[in-house]
Amino acid sequence: MAPSTPSAERFSARVAHLQSSAIREILRVVNRADIVSLAGGLPGADLFPVDALARIAAEVLATDGPRALQYAETEGHGGLRARIAERLPAGVPFRGPDEIVVTQGSQQGLDLLAKLFLDPGDEVLVETPAYVGALQVFRFIGAKVTFLPCDAEGARPDALAEALRRRPKLVYLTPTFQNPSGVCWSARRRAEVREVLAGGDTLLVEDDPYRALWYDEEPPAPIVAGMDPARAVYLGSFSKTAVPGLRVAFLCAAAPLVRTAVLAKQATDLHTNTLGQHLLHRFLGDPAFDAHVSGLRRAYAARRDALDASLRERLQGRLEWNRPAGGMFLWARLAGGADAGALLARALEQGVAFVPGGEFHAQGEGRDTLRLNFTHAAPARLAEGVARLARAIDRG
Repeated sequence: MAPSTPSAERFSARVAHLQSSAIREILRVVNRADIVSLAGGLPGADLFPVDALARIAAEVLATDGPRALQYAETEGHGGLRARIAERLPAGVPFRGPDEIVVTQGSQQGLDLLAKLFLDPGDEVLVETPAYVGALQVFRFIGAKVTFLPCDAEGARPDALAEALRRRPKLVYLTPTFQNPSGVCWSARRRAEVREVLAGGDTLLVEDDPYRALWYDEEPPAPIVAGMDPARAVYLGSFSKTAVPGLRVAFLCAAAPLVRTAVLAKQATDLHTNTLGQHLLHRFLGDPAFDAHVSGLRRAYAARRDALDASLRERLQGRLEWNRPAGGMFLWARLAGGADAGALLARALEQGVAFVPGGEFHAQGEGRDTLRLNFTHAAPARLAEGVARLARAIDRG
């Protein structure tokens, strides 16, 4: 007998807001060997620090095995939180152990904040375009998502000031090598936005997972630097600099907020995986970590340049894009307002995948945009992907 499925009326009302990310759906197709994937936000698996982690794992299990395999405190490994605090960018106003909680990726940090602050109908401000994972969280909880107009320097301060008059609950920003646009906000724009936020009580959630992946120059200080700690949250992750499989990230905020987040996390998963925290604690204290991150910057810069050069050679005039200064993505716009969703179907026939940009916009907008990932593939593979993309555009 086939298993029964609960009828729709048995689900909670919020299930009506539950949608699959188109990105995750595309990844089901692009894992085939014959597809060049420019779609997922994946680090380069060939660059994972396998040898260093194997050595560190042996050390952890040999010297601290029982603790590394046991249940642990919800807040996270104390030594790991101390090392996170040491590595926070200058100006971030959260340094104490009671101001940091270790999470299962940044996605859990977003989920905890949504549960703590948002009721159905509450307004959340996001950039245009916006990170899909955040949109999924906010929409699932039933929040009203408002997209802020942006320019080449980031969210427009005038539009933010106007939106803040409605007293939204949260403003979610990723100003450093944003996913999907790759934009890194200028220091001037960060200061302008910081000043606008200082006049209200809306909570800023700054997500900063790409900060270490800079290729031209180090990015400016986070927006939370210099802000009232009671009205700011800072999220970071080691998925982009160590390995995503550990699922170790962190949420930084004023101690009262962190205590409440810890209670919510207890109800969710008890604690982040203990072994992963012990491994990362050792890795962050090992010279191999900083050497690894420096190597990532060199390798990813070469891959970014390879993608940019291939686009200039093959698709100049048919695509418009800016060469990102860091992060994992190149954001492009099709000339003439062509539909990126329709192009994807032809691209898959040619053996290349990307993410249509409409996924990152308000419904019905951004159809002529697309996101290309350059960190997952080697330069030669990126060039082949662009050649296939050019053939797909030619067939339009």
